[in-house]
Amino acid sequence: MDIYQQRRASSNGFTFQDFIFVIFVLSALVLVGFLGREAYLDAMKTEVTKKNGEDIAAWLTEAGTLRFKKGYEIQACAGGKPPAVAKVEEPVVAAAEGENADKVEEAPAPAPEQAQLGTWGACFAYLMTEGEFKSMINPFTQEAPQFIAACNPADHSLAGQIVLEKLTPTPPGSAVPMINSQLVDTDPIDQKVQLRLSVCDKGAYAIKISEFEY
Repeated sequence: MDIYQQRRASSNGFTFQDFIFVIFVLSALVLVGFLGREAYLDAMKTEVTKKNGEDIAAWLTEAGTLRFKKGYEIQACAGGKPPAVAKVEEPVVAAAEGENADKVEEAPAPAPEQAQLGTWGACFAYLMTEGEFKSMINPFTQEAPQFIAACNPADHSLAGQIVLEKLTPTPPGSAVPMINSQLVDTDPIDQKVQLRLSVCDKGAYAIKISEFEY
């Protein structure tokens, strides 16, 4: 029996199916490259956010060892009893003479209320407007970072923000050794304060930076 082998002719031409396949591969490569770049940029933003937190924690830790010394130059953040603030006298309203005797000079408008010395509000205002962190930027918003109560993964707008909590010891024998709460503007800092600093990553999850005494 003769065996016949039929040979199929092969074509070396570039077919339409080949063109579709190449486009698909190139598209996949571009997509992978784009996603990789976005992931890299987000990772860098998270690293910048962590660096912001580390810088703040390092400054507060160092300041905590210096701010109770006499002559500490940053009065807004100094420890101990704040200096007495001179009472501002009420402006004297003078009456005019002659035909304008029924008119009085208007008193100047009072200056906006400032945070009281010896509180975190005064120290924070100094640090973010005149001090070490006046040029600090949240890499996710390109604005100055905000100090918030807590990171919340349900709110991605909190990415890059900072959480600064005060840790208050509980009485001996309590179920929890400390109670944490947000350090707010009115909190006194005339005495030593135990603090914990965290930052919010891209997904607004908390990244603990440090616990320290201030």
